[in-house]
Amino acid sequence: MKKLSPVFPSLLIAAAILFAAAVVPAYGAPESSGWYTPEQAASGAKAYQKTCASCHGANLEGAMGPALVGKQFWLAYGGKKISTLWSTVHTQMPMMAPGSISVRNSINIMAFLLQKNGLPSGSRPLDNTVDLSKALPVK
Repeated sequence: MKKLSPVFPSLLIAAAILFAAAVVPAYGAPESSGWYTPEQAASGAKAYQKTCASCHGANLEGAMGPALVGKQFWLAYGGKKISTLWSTVHTQMPMMAPGSISVRNSINIMAFLLQKNGLPSGSRPLDNTVDLSKALPVK
């Protein structure tokens, strides 16, 4: 039987690390790099108060509209692509004037909702293109 080179275990470990580095960002990127910026969430809080609070409550607790924080939020959006949330905010709200929220305000409101539901912020802003394909965690 041929004896393995002493370099072989090091190469095997290096290959495993490279594989992990390639796979982990694909599944862990939103959590590790954040989902939105703190500035977006702050702007979203202001837009939410102007546009959404009258139906969903000042603290997202629900009123005429459903609660947008906690169990009800996660039942509606957990495990789904963030585009599902985007579609609701941008095209269906507010109920009396669907589709009237600007793209920028819709994204900022989404950032605020994500913040209030415990998702981490980061340095990269949420946008309405590639970011919408990320799935929200299941809680």
